[in-house]
Amino acid sequence: MVEIYEKQIAELDDLIDICDILTDDSEFQKGLQKYIKNPYDADIERVAKGVFTLAVSKAESPSLDRYDAAIAVTKANNEALCKLACTGARYLTTKNTDDRKINVLGQFMNKKFIAPMAFDCKGDTIYLVGHIEEDEAVSQEFLNIMVKAIEEDMLTSAHYISSNGLFLSLLEACAPNSLGFDITGDAEVEDKEFLFGQSRYLAIVTVNDTQENDFVDFLFNNAIPVTLLGHVTKGELRLDELSFGHIEDLVQ
Repeated sequence: MVEIYEKQIAELDDLIDICDILTDDSEFQKGLQKYIKNPYDADIERVAKGVFTLAVSKAESPSLDRYDAAIAVTKANNEALCKLACTGARYLTTKNTDDRKINVLGQFMNKKFIAPMAFDCKGDTIYLVGHIEEDEAVSQEFLNIMVKAIEEDMLTSAHYISSNGLFLSLLEACAPNSLGFDITGDAEVEDKEFLFGQSRYLAIVTVNDTQENDFVDFLFNNAIPVTLLGHVTKGELRLDELSFGHIEDLVQ
């Protein structure tokens, strides 16, 4: 969706103006409502009278006008697999419904530990996890570690960072429970690129006080990049000293 506004974003320096343009988009608002009603990165399905709990993750490859076919398919696979892992489901199989649409099926080992994509509580700490270049395939190590962290109850939420960028992915995580964020920018990247550009990170994760040390140690010991981003607020949206207002002002 962000690609539609690329030219406008390039011409703007005011981050709040960019926020207003993107959050006014009807497709983004439609996606927010979907997450509010069902706050998971993958669809959860219980089968055989609840004996098995499955996850179905869906993705569509980007336009071939922008990427060559191989990169487009890689990006769609990355999205579907990361969404599956962010719910805590173990991969079972992939089904391509056509050349551009991909469905990935996974199973939960314990239906008590299904991670929502929505922020859970004011004060929880927000981390960015994983690292990927644009044309890379997501590593199996990252997927396995995310699932294991969820199965071991090390986090409160996990949300895949989509091609729409970090800022809109954060808003998606805020919307279901009307929470906000207070985050710090990246000293190596301009704020506009950090918030609205293609993210080099794979997922946004939140942890509570009792989980934080175990989570960070677990990722560090397994060589998965983890970066402190900030914390969850009651609803205000802040980057350093800049306020974007309240989450309820951006949900239509």
